[in-house]
Amino acid sequence: MNPLFPRHFARFPLVILTGTLTLICSVRHARADDYFDPHALEITSGQQQASDLSWFSRQGGQKPGRYKVLVFVNQTQVDSRELDFIQRDDQLVPLLDVGYLATLGINTEAFPAFAALHEGDTFSEPGKFIPDASVKFDFTNNRLDFSIPQAAMRQKSRGYIPPEQWDEGIPAAFVDYNLTGSATNGNHLHNDDNYLNLRSGFNLGAWRLRNASSFEFGSGQHWQTQGTSIKRAIKTWKSELTLGDGYTSGEVFDSFQFTGIQLASDENMLPDSERGFAPTIRGVAHSNARVSVRQHGYIIYETYVAPGAFVINDLFPTAQSGDLEVTVRESDGSERKFTQPWSAVPFMLREGRLKFSASAGKYTSPDAEGDTPNFIQASAFYGLPASLTLYGGAELSNHYQALALGIGKDFGQLGALGVDTLAARAQLPNNQQAQGQQLRAQYHKNFATTDTSFDLSSNHYTTRDFYSFSEANDYRDPDSHVENRRNRTTLSLTQNFGAWGNVSASFYRQNYWNSSAVDQTVHLGYYANYKGISWSLGYYLTRSSDNDSDNERSVNLSVSVPLSRWLPGGTTSYSLVNNLDGHTTQQVSLYGTALADNQLSYNLQQGFDNQARSANSNLALAWHGGSGSANIGYSHDRDNNRLNYGAAGGVVATQYGVTLSQSLGDTLGLIRAEGASDVQIEGATHVHTDSRGYAVMPTLSAYHKNTLSLDTETLMDEVDLEQNSQTVVPTSGAVVLANYHTHVGVRTLITLTWHGRPLPFGANAFVSGNEEAKSSIGIVGDGGQVYLSGVPLHGTLHANWHQQGQTMRCSTPLTLPAATAFSPVRQLAATCD
Repeated sequence: MNPLFPRHFARFPLVILTGTLTLICSVRHARADDYFDPHALEITSGQQQASDLSWFSRQGGQKPGRYKVLVFVNQTQVDSRELDFIQRDDQLVPLLDVGYLATLGINTEAFPAFAALHEGDTFSEPGKFIPDASVKFDFTNNRLDFSIPQAAMRQKSRGYIPPEQWDEGIPAAFVDYNLTGSATNGNHLHNDDNYLNLRSGFNLGAWRLRNASSFEFGSGQHWQTQGTSIKRAIKTWKSELTLGDGYTSGEVFDSFQFTGIQLASDENMLPDSERGFAPTIRGVAHSNARVSVRQHGYIIYETYVAPGAFVINDLFPTAQSGDLEVTVRESDGSERKFTQPWSAVPFMLREGRLKFSASAGKYTSPDAEGDTPNFIQASAFYGLPASLTLYGGAELSNHYQALALGIGKDFGQLGALGVDTLAARAQLPNNQQAQGQQLRAQYHKNFATTDTSFDLSSNHYTTRDFYSFSEANDYRDPDSHVENRRNRTTLSLTQNFGAWGNVSASFYRQNYWNSSAVDQTVHLGYYANYKGISWSLGYYLTRSSDNDSDNERSVNLSVSVPLSRWLPGGTTSYSLVNNLDGHTTQQVSLYGTALADNQLSYNLQQGFDNQARSANSNLALAWHGGSGSANIGYSHDRDNNRLNYGAAGGVVATQYGVTLSQSLGDTLGLIRAEGASDVQIEGATHVHTDSRGYAVMPTLSAYHKNTLSLDTETLMDEVDLEQNSQTVVPTSGAVVLANYHTHVGVRTLITLTWHGRPLPFGANAFVSGNEEAKSSIGIVGDGGQVYLSGVPLHGTLHANWHQQGQTMRCSTPLTLPAATAFSPVRQLAATCD
């Protein structure tokens, strides 16, 4: 025998012939579709049998079970979740129920066939209930596609998320802290000041308990509670209920703090295409046409319409004004264009939208001697046709009554105008009756051709006896109170010059009845940027009714230059302030970031004051991590030396333990990836899992889809993830759980035998360890070999397979060999009994 031709290769023609005859004999009758006889796999070894692989015998066949899938409805992803799948007609089909179809936006109430189902009943063919509906599972891409006739879908705005998908979160308690302090030495004096601000909360279901407190310590000690409240969302009314301490809405009346109850609209519950104000576009299509809407040259909306009149009323609010260019492209390729200018003042709403706020309780006075009467306040806004918004409100108390009524209108090319009137009557502590009226006008216009934005707001008080609710309650001595307002005017103008920068101007003036006192602020500024170098020049004029001195004027100049070519992450800047009276201060700074992931930030400053003829120096360092931030700084001038320090972060406690965090926002995400330590969270600066595999996403967008992804490049070799991304839709204030299934252990190639023969081909195998540790599930291949990841060092191997209609099982204790430097995959043989 030729040594280059091994002996077992001599049997190769016989194996081929035997295999061919086996395949031919296995065909008992003709088949119209692709079919693979799993018994053919048994020829790979004279000893190894095959498990029951009938699931895989047809194209696309897979094993029934529970799979995490991406759910699409009419080619749009709407959900991501685990569903149960069963075998039917040689394919996997999902087990569905009526409630789940409703969460997908399907109008199940419109189809009587669903009424015959009982609670808990499942089905796999939506086409039996909805004509022309179907569902298809793509196992390779973990994708479940529903095809549903448009008439069977609930009409919904772009970005709509059904309330059934909103996640109230898990029970949780948290504390957000911010500590600042300083130690000052100078002029034979020493002073320590420390301030701790705490914001804490507890979540249970839809209820949110919140508290805000502060503690001052150092020279003295003082604890203060700013407020405690209980909140929850009222989904049906798209609103939020607040019990306890809160603030009234400031859109119609001046806002103030109170203790009581409030029910107010929460626009966060609306899709973006229903928030705020955007114009309604109307037009006519002569065929099946494509309608495109552009603003500033960019397409912001595109849809397809049938012949006839069309209406577009779900534009996203992109700005307060601007020209919209509408293009109607007919099926024959012809195009028609028209421009729709629009503007809005801040309170305007879309047609048919209602926004409200109602509060009742006891007024909280910032003055210890002020009155704290009971009150009721309500306000409402409603969007009317023709780009009109009507609004009004009432404020009632024993000694105070006020009514308000207003209207806003988009005049297209002429801009947007809002006018309202507020009449108030108050009984002051000296039994003096005060009655007055406020007239207000707001105007906004954007000139698209010149890229100019203009805003004007004017308030006029018809008599000196007009008081807001807060002013009336805090009124004490008629001879010492602040003069009543007479007129207040605010104006702002912004002009953009493209690459040449932009200019802004603002003006504010308020005068008073029976007084020459005036509050006034004027600002002119120019801002520009060229190749990363930015500069600004500004002029300020300030005049205060509390200051009898002359107007304060100043000119400011600032320039910043990036130093990335010489100092990565570094920038230097220079600023100058001159008050036009010979007093000049100058400051030179060097600031930037350093270390991995830019966790360290620094700022060095050197300043000089020509009037005091003194210099000042400042050095500040800050560290930013996933568990919080800390900072320290030192400053020195002619009179004082000061050490500043601070720390900020959060602590979140749940059923899974305590997790440290960065400073917390209102809505949080808890990432749970057991055993996957120090894994970076994509899109979150400095956020990574702790030693247990937990992390807090400190800010999520309420009532929106938030995608939380783990960076697999930062996973340890011993950790595998079943999926690295999850989508959550939290309610306001929720702590939602993003649970990632991990397999923590080593990668292993195991050769298994059973009764002296290789374990059957196609058997399932996995290894379990202590504390619910479990490897991935592998399928036994040729020669009884199976590859598993996440295998614990000590555990029990389990295998199961189907044989002659019976489920067979075996198990064996398993201890992995030591790792070698040549392969990250550990190999061993085991006998399964």
